[in-house]
Amino acid sequence: MNLKLRDLRLAMREQGVEVLLLNHADEYQSGYVNENRQRVAWLCGFTGSNAFLIIRSEGKCIFFTDSRYSIQASLEVDQSCYDIYDMSDVTPAIWLKENLPLGTIIGYYGELFTLRQIQRFKRFCLKMLSCQMLDKLWDRPMEIRQRVVTHPVRFAGLESCDKRAILASKMQSCESMLITDVDSISWLLNIRNLDFAYNPAVLSRAILYKDGRVDLFIEGADQVAIDGKGINVLEIDELPNVLKGLSNIAVDASTLPIYIFDIIKDRVSVIEDQDACTIFKAKKNAIEIDGMKEAHVRDGVAVVNFLYWLDCSIANNLRVTELDAVSKIKEFRQQQDMFMGESFETISGFGGNGAIVHYRVDEKSNKVLEKDGIYLIDSGGQYSDGTTDITRTVAIGAPSVEQVARFTMVLKGFIAVANAAFPMGTPGAALDVLARQYLWQKQLNYGHSTGHGVGSFLSVHEGPQAISPINSVPLEPGMVLSNEPGYYEQDAYGIRIENLMYVVDCGRGFYKFIQLTCVPICLDMIDRSMLSREEIEYLNEYHSFVFEVISPRVSEEVKQWLQVACRRI
Repeated sequence: MNLKLRDLRLAMREQGVEVLLLNHADEYQSGYVNENRQRVAWLCGFTGSNAFLIIRSEGKCIFFTDSRYSIQASLEVDQSCYDIYDMSDVTPAIWLKENLPLGTIIGYYGELFTLRQIQRFKRFCLKMLSCQMLDKLWDRPMEIRQRVVTHPVRFAGLESCDKRAILASKMQSCESMLITDVDSISWLLNIRNLDFAYNPAVLSRAILYKDGRVDLFIEGADQVAIDGKGINVLEIDELPNVLKGLSNIAVDASTLPIYIFDIIKDRVSVIEDQDACTIFKAKKNAIEIDGMKEAHVRDGVAVVNFLYWLDCSIANNLRVTELDAVSKIKEFRQQQDMFMGESFETISGFGGNGAIVHYRVDEKSNKVLEKDGIYLIDSGGQYSDGTTDITRTVAIGAPSVEQVARFTMVLKGFIAVANAAFPMGTPGAALDVLARQYLWQKQLNYGHSTGHGVGSFLSVHEGPQAISPINSVPLEPGMVLSNEPGYYEQDAYGIRIENLMYVVDCGRGFYKFIQLTCVPICLDMIDRSMLSREEIEYLNEYHSFVFEVISPRVSEEVKQWLQVACRRI
């Protein structure tokens, strides 16, 4: 018997609900959920970042995730207790409609669901519950107190008061704006949390007023000192009373917790609108772009040192495991100036583990990197002046003919995106097919987006822009995105090539990308005969750029290795 499910079902009966909805989110809808808010992981063992559970009072429960995590879910989730579904095949709302009798009372936690999410379930009989119902069932880790600091304008590029003035000037029909996205708040107020796990955003809420003043609501407000005029720091518990005193307020339904909406819906005129910070934050200013460039040079030095170490270790028949590689690449990053931490948990996968898109190595799954196979490492750093994210796939020994062919297809798609020019107004969806076209020609594909936005010493996953089949946001100058096509053969190997890049104006109403990442791509995995003359020239020019930037910053031994890694083909 699953004791956790048993205890939760008893609590459900006490609350009078037959079905309970649970998602991976925390109270702040932050991209990286702290350990003491990992409720899904505690309940069912799943450690990925996208999960939706339907807990039934009896029988098997239902677990939903997306294709990035399908393999991982099958390994981590007890399938005697849960049926696993891919969200692209069936959504939770459709499953509920097709499988539950009319009138079934469905509970959900108001702190974990947004207004937009709950609007999708409005046809059902819903009952809002508190997370306290679940949290009293498990021994939660202690909350880590945030260490909030001002993010200097030499990195931010604009003072907070200037950002607030610009946004406030656009507030036409409302007197205030409730900001519930932690990245938006951190960007707007030029603040960061130095005690962070991957994302230095400050867990908080904020109200921006039409005159540019802002109320910041945060736990432990008396311990927070922030530079900047017009910023009033209040305890998080004061938010409901302040909201009730307003006449009208703009909210973003995609990030507004439903319990907050429930507090204000009958007292305040609520105007649903997009978070005004989002697009402004996505378009990096010149100082932020310069910072991203510098951060990527230092990060490139760290990754090149790592790849040199890995190559030498394998050549000398030293034992290297996936966990060894995780520790080593972090060690090289820690040697760089302004390094503040990792931007996400390193994905270090050899062989079949590399086919798990968001694989997280542990002592149980840890593999030795042995000949012959493919090793994939996806990692990133947080620096005071920028955020990095890079994936490289390297051959350990001799890759197979199939592996070389598929790596080269992925590389061709990578180059097609990196080298693209596109007219103003083009969304990421229009570029996504460029990355997939060569795989599609062989009836192959990958199940994740081609690219995501990236913050500046903030979240490594930032919207609203993306290179994805469903993203309709036009790409604009200053936006930073990843370019990461891949291919995955379950239980055998994974391939992914990832750089970060930013959008620039190239004249006559057209835009293009400039590469930020400066690390060589594994030439031993390439079939040159599959590349066009233009693709070969692009790769040679990219490697010339890498060598020029990185070689003066590494030792003579690493420089010699880098010269070979960046050789013309």
